[in-house]
Amino acid sequence: MDQWQGLLAQCARSMGFDREPRRAAYALGGVGLFWAVGLLGGLPRILHVVSSPMTALVLLYLMLVVVALSFVVAAAAVLHLGRQAAGRRRR
Repeated sequence: MDQWQGLLAQCARSMGFDREPRRAAYALGGVGLFWAVGLLGGLPRILHVVSSPMTALVLLYLMLVVVALSFVVAAAAVLHLGRQAAGRRRR
């Protein structure tokens, strides 16, 4: 468990969450917006304009990468925001 937290903390630092306090909140909001658009039917609209099966496959793989990255960004942002809140409570 500590190894995952260390990895997520390193991701949070590399994304610059430690330099600006609100950056993690903005990232989490962006991920939430991405998922809201996806749940409201964003994928069928993207795939509707596809002309060939190969293009559809490439778009689906790109979407898979974006979904995986959204999980990493959301986890790193939540971890960083949790550490910020815990640091404020300790003071």
